[in-house]
Amino acid sequence: MRRVLATASELFVPRVCKVCGCSLGRGEGPLLCLDCFVKLPRTAMHTAPTASCGINAVQERLADGPPLLLAGAWFYYSRNSPYTALVRGLKYYGRPSWGVEMGRAYGAELLADIPDLASRIQVLLPVGMHWRKEISRGYNQSERIACGLGETTGIPVGDNLRAVRSHATQTRRSAEERRRNVHDLFHVEHPHEIHGLSVAVVDDIVTTGSTAAEAARTLLEAGAASVSLFAIGLANS
Repeated sequence: MRRVLATASELFVPRVCKVCGCSLGRGEGPLLCLDCFVKLPRTAMHTAPTASCGINAVQERLADGPPLLLAGAWFYYSRNSPYTALVRGLKYYGRPSWGVEMGRAYGAELLADIPDLASRIQVLLPVGMHWRKEISRGYNQSERIACGLGETTGIPVGDNLRAVRSHATQTRRSAEERRRNVHDLFHVEHPHEIHGLSVAVVDDIVTTGSTAAEAARTLLEAGAASVSLFAIGLANS
């Protein structure tokens, strides 16, 4: 019956790949066709630390922040890439389900590469969004991604990391300006819930790394034992 209903719905809303626009076949999707899924510019950063200094490119982006236990991003994010459509749909065109689906897919790949992930990280904490912005958008995209990650990894999702104010974009700012822009941006609700735990910050795109670094710093100051970072995209520096 579910297959019949799904087929009937596709007569009115065809299932297409969100990157190339081709129709999705049975077993493909819900976001990407098999070809686009295979060609996704994965970073594999969570499995490839830099031999010389023990950090990878995601961690390097947080150079001014605290050290991370694990750090990764699903794919390289470039404005000129067709895969940008996945992130833009999630952030600007009201597609919260895309965040869940991307989180599920990334979570499955993380679990395949790090089988003991759920024993190394006790809770996923999406980057908090200021309440005015969340009301305007209708959802927090990082929370949607975290929910997908949680589904496939079995790691619970918390809501302790809150944004206490809004902040301007980080683009075209110096390193010092970026640090000032996000200083004291976050607050940890009920810090006793994360005290002594290994937590992972979940974000959509790591660009300058300043926001994620501030989130990690706030969580460690609140008593977290360690902080990791997982994002959907790593933007061109």
